[in-house]
Amino acid sequence: MPRNHPGRRFVRHHDGATASRQSLRRHPARTPEPSIDPTPATTVAPDGHGHGHNPDPDPDHGRRRRPFDKPLLFLDVDGVLNPVCPRPAAEFTTHRIHGSAVLVSARHGGWLRELSAVYELVWASTWEAQANLCIAPLLGLPALPFVPVGRHPAGDWAPIVRHAAGRPFAWLDDLIPAAVQASCAARVDRLVLPVDPGQGLRRPHVDRLLREPPAPVSFPQRG
Repeated sequence: MPRNHPGRRFVRHHDGATASRQSLRRHPARTPEPSIDPTPATTVAPDGHGHGHNPDPDPDHGRRRRPFDKPLLFLDVDGVLNPVCPRPAAEFTTHRIHGSAVLVSARHGGWLRELSAVYELVWASTWEAQANLCIAPLLGLPALPFVPVGRHPAGDWAPIVRHAAGRPFAWLDDLIPAAVQASCAARVDRLVLPVDPGQGLRRPHVDRLLREPPAPVSFPQRG
């Protein structure tokens, strides 16, 4: 919905050569000063697409240019934040969501907010957008971006790598294939942490993520 701008002034332009000459005498033309930024600015629309002069043809190129970006942290829900039989069970509250029992721990919410200071959190769960409606409020989290997983015949790995688009990332899931774990073992830009679905996210996972977050690499790596 458009906003009103009470401070904006609408200037009526008058016709006539006399008025124009008077205006020129009062306000002589100035030579434009050179811009301190030689690159024309690009206006970013609310949908995230650039419009204006010299738009970046690769929307991820700017990300790779900025070393201060946080690494991504892809989060599963079931088996990670909704464990099967956690101990101690008293730390969890049972919620009925879409007819199913979902176990949620306030402690998990605190850990994820702690991690959000280092990582950009992303849902990587079959809950998809429903995670923002049903899970995030219970954990005290804002709405997060999500990866549409559970649809790819090769599993969740391909959508996660595609979403990361070259950025360093970590992945918490209870079903990380052994081949993926092996391929990431020697990489500094990827960290995959399998989670026991019975217990879900534990403090050692958080400590490992904070101790050595994934870092950018100076050359492309395959895989």
